[in-house]
Amino acid sequence: MEYRTLPHGGEKLSVIGLGLGIVKPEDYPQALLEYALEQGINFFDLCIAFEDVWQAVRPTLALHRAQVFTQMHLGAAYKHGAYAFTRNLNTIQKTFLEKLALSGLDYTDFLMLHCIDEEADLKLVLDKGIYAFAQDCLRQGLARHLGFSTHNPTIAQKLLDIGGFDLFMFSINAAFDFKADGELALGDHAARAALYQQAAAQGVGISVMKPFAGGQLLDARLSPLGVALSVPQCLHYCLDRPAVLSCLTGACRKEEIDASLRYLTYPQERDYAAAMAPANLVQNLKRCVYCNHCAPCPKQLNVALINKYYDLSRLGDELARAHYRQLSHHAGECNDCGHCDKRCPFHTPQMARMHEIAAYFGF
Repeated sequence: MEYRTLPHGGEKLSVIGLGLGIVKPEDYPQALLEYALEQGINFFDLCIAFEDVWQAVRPTLALHRAQVFTQMHLGAAYKHGAYAFTRNLNTIQKTFLEKLALSGLDYTDFLMLHCIDEEADLKLVLDKGIYAFAQDCLRQGLARHLGFSTHNPTIAQKLLDIGGFDLFMFSINAAFDFKADGELALGDHAARAALYQQAAAQGVGISVMKPFAGGQLLDARLSPLGVALSVPQCLHYCLDRPAVLSCLTGACRKEEIDASLRYLTYPQERDYAAAMAPANLVQNLKRCVYCNHCAPCPKQLNVALINKYYDLSRLGDELARAHYRQLSHHAGECNDCGHCDKRCPFHTPQMARMHEIAAYFGF
C-alpha cells in the first residue's frame, strides 16, 4: 500500500480508501473490512446505511482503532437503510452521536459538513448552528479534524477561505476535470484546478469521491470521454491532482477491492494519457459533462448539478436523488427559454433533458 501524509496532523492515509455506504448486511461487512485492512487500507468513510452493518464492523474498528482513520458526516441520516439528507440541527446532533456510539469509537478522525453544493445551503450550515456543532465536537474530542464534502469548487474555495478545515471530500475524475483542447474544460477545469492548488497551498488534504464518475468512465458506452478507462487509470488521474491524499472507492465484494488494488500491483496500467487522447472529440458528444458553460440559467437552475445527480441516480447512486431534492431549483421549473441549448459547447439538448429529468424525479 502507498500512504500520503495529512499536512495538518501527520496521519498517513492509504491512497485507496473504502466507502462503506453501499454495503448491505448480506455483503459480509466484517469480512470485507478485515480484508481491506489486510491489504493495507486504513481510511474508511462511515456513511453506513444499516445498523446491522455498524454492528458487524464495530469489533474490527475497535480492535484496530490506532491504525484506522474514519470520516463521518453531519447531515447524512439513514433510517432502515434509506438515505435522508438533513439540515435540522437536532437531527444532525442526535444522528452523529448515535452513529458514533454504534461505531464503538470514542471519536471520528474527520467530521465532515455533508454535501454543501449551493450558496443558500452554505449560509444555512454556517448560520443555523451546524458549523458551530462541528466545532464543539472538535473541542470535546469527538473529532480530530474538521472537513466538508461538496461537488462545487466555488463552495469549496469559500470554505477554505473560512479556514479551520484539514480535509475535504470532493468529486474528482477525468470526466469532470478533463481539459480537451486547452480552452474547453470539462467540469469547469480552471476553477477546479485553482481549487486543488489552493488546497495544496493551505495544507488541506482532499479525499476523492466519484473517482469512476458513478461507473461511467469504466464503460465506453457511458463515458463522457467517449472511451473507457481502467480502474487504475481512474485512480491515477485522481491521485495526480494536487492535495489529493486518498480515493474512497465503494465496494461490496472483495473482488471490487482487488480491482482498486491493481493500481498498486500493476503500475504499468496507470497511464491514462493515451486512453484519453480520443477525448478531443467530446465536443460532439451531445451529452452533458457538467461543465457549466450554460450558466447562468435565467430560472436559476444549476443545470450541471441537476444533470450530474440525474446521471448518478440512474447508475444506482442512492444518495443522488436526495441530493437533487435539496437543490434550490429543480428541472421542472425550466421554461424552455433556450439559453442553455444555445450555450452548450457539446450540443446537449438541455431543454429536452430538463423535461426528462423532471419526469424521472417527479419535479
